[in-house]
Amino acid sequence: MRSNRWTLPVAALVLGAMLPGCATTEEKPAPAPLARMSAGERDEGARKVAEDYMANFAAAFRDRDIEKFKRVISRERQKQLTPEKFQEILNASQREQGELIDMELIGVLDQIIYQSYLWKLTYEKKDSEGKPIRRDFLYFVSIGKVGDNEYAIGGSGFRL
Repeated sequence: MRSNRWTLPVAALVLGAMLPGCATTEEKPAPAPLARMSAGERDEGARKVAEDYMANFAAAFRDRDIEKFKRVISRERQKQLTPEKFQEILNASQREQGELIDMELIGVLDQIIYQSYLWKLTYEKKDSEGKPIRRDFLYFVSIGKVGDNEYAIGGSGFRL
């Protein structure tokens, strides 16, 4: 009698472990890919904000203009920026990247709240022999409407 008491639970456990592996499943078709957002559906106001942002970014370095640079950094960093720090930034940019010679919008990532605008920035500097060296950098600007329905920069910066 004692051995029967364990037989039923053990059998149920073995069947429970085996049955899910034996079940047949109907193959479901893959969902259709979502349609990409068309240029007409994109927020053209956000594109204008992105273009203005990048124009100020380029002008800040080209014209060595601290006020234009303040337009492309956060309020917290604006408060910390001094003319001496700005000069350090300019010097480091010139030393590491060279002079910005071209800026091209290469794409837009359509996201839920933000649209990320991707720019190719081409810099040129001279090597130790005076020969020009050109390098391309990827820069992004994410823009969207949040909270007060005003455009906001969600993030920006160079990408490796």
